Amino acid sequence: MSPSASTVSRRGLLGAAVGTAAVGGVAVGVTFTGDASASEQQPAGTAAPAARHGRVREYWIQADAFERNLVPNGRDGMMGSTFTADQTTFHAVGYRAYTEHWGRPLPAGDDIGPNAGIPGPVIRGEVGDTIVIHFKNNDSFYKFPHSMHPHGVEYDNLSDGTWLAIAPDHPGGAVKYGETYTYTWRAKPNSVGSWPYHDHSMPQDLTPFYPGGGPSATGMDMGGNLVTEVGAELGLLGLIAITDHTTPKVDREFFLFFHDLYQSDVPSLTQDMDCFNGYAFLDNTPTFTAKAGEKVRWRIAALGKEFHVFHLHGHRWWDGVKWTDSQILGPSTAITVEYTEDNPGDWLYHCHVTDHMMGGMVGRYIAEN
Repeated sequence: MSPSASTVSRRGLLGAAVGTAAVGGVAVGVTFTGDASASEQQPAGTAAPAARHGRVREYWIQADAFERNLVPNGRDGMMGSTFTADQTTFHAVGYRAYTEHWGRPLPAGDDIGPNAGIPGPVIRGEVGDTIVIHFKNNDSFYKFPHSMHPHGVEYDNLSDGTWLAIAPDHPGGAVKYGETYTYTWRAKPNSVGSWPYHDHSMPQDLTPFYPGGGPSATGMDMGGNLVTEVGAELGLLGLIAITDHTTPKVDREFFLFFHDLYQSDVPSLTQDMDCFNGYAFLDNTPTFTAKAGEKVRWRIAALGKEFHVFHLHGHRWWDGVKWTDSQILGPSTAITVEYTEDNPGDWLYHCHVTDHMMGGMVGRYIAEN
């Protein structure tokens, strides 16, 4: 199997997860404006000027609360275990892309992915672009403050999206329920690749929402019942994809996010769940499809506290140094996998850490003739 490009850099290529795309064209529902000089932070609801030789790509993104059943078919297709909906359902919060001024959710599409909340919409840019994110917190269940923190792109301190106890009122770090904020990010030559964005707001206590739940035991607790990056655990995570004129064209682009939920944090779950794109277990997790001869790209990322191994049955790819069929991801790291499909079949992809595989990180990849 020949690579369409070498890809990996632990720091330089990070990805997230959403669905299948035949790649090319411009992002759905994004406003583009002309060339301008480098941008500065703008008030919510206004577009920043574009970076020189680039465009403004304007997104309206909302943090929405919704119920998510991680195992909608009620079955672990690999091991045969069965579940009831009440054992695998929790109150999630996820990013969704909207029409201007958060009018209505955008439909699924090749550019933004399914736009179903976990993961959030794919945010795309080309080198030289300015990416303007109009963010609204509509977490109607928990009513927690939330934010959007990017990896890989350039931004100033007002667009960092991080909360600190020593500066609790810093703009953009804790956007309250019902409030909005505008972040401005810039795509630089060293931004090319796949990068996560996620909630980086203040830690929270989930136990009032789940009677009977005890203090967090995940290793991410901050004392008492506070859990750091709790919004990301609940589903506030997504992908930024930055390209330039050298980025290879592909026929299929898949986005896959490794993330975990812990029963000690979310007691409505009867066990820890190891998830791909907001679902657990074979035939609940995404099924990706391609055809023989197509150029395929996977953008794959992880968040949280676990280390994972992406393994795809029946395929090899060039990682920039050697041929491989398994690659390691740590928290907030990613890989980009590219190859030309030459081995049709019904294949598994999964995390090769055995307890993560048992916890749900298994999916199906179908390559057709």
